[in-house]
Amino acid sequence: MLLGDLIAELRLDHQMNQKDLAKVLNVSVATISHYESEKNYPDVSTLSRIADFFGVSTDYLLGRTRIRMDFNNFHREVRLLDGSMTSADCVMARFLKLSDKSQADILNLMDLFQMRDDMRHNEIIKPLNLGE
Repeated sequence: MLLGDLIAELRLDHQMNQKDLAKVLNVSVATISHYESEKNYPDVSTLSRIADFFGVSTDYLLGRTRIRMDFNNFHREVRLLDGSMTSADCVMARFLKLSDKSQADILNLMDLFQMRDDMRHNEIIKPLNLGE
């Protein structure tokens, strides 16, 4: 996907029009229109402000990754069973040091945990059969 398309998609996902985004970025509506039609491109500073505003990375905007998430989540602290704390960026750094086999095993475990969580969630919201 092209930069202009991504900016437009993020803007629409946030239920903003071009005027709203122009105001946030302190640029003209024509500038936003030119970004989205790729007649012009934002400078590095503006690209960073766009990424920060929408909670994505500049790599996402430039098409270098498909991860579309708020990068503040990578710094969110998680308490482990032993009481220590870690963050998603630390977990990712450790994950990337593992062998391909170990990474695959972890991803398979994550799938199992997701299925377990989904089953628990479905049990919680299962409608009551009061007529039985």
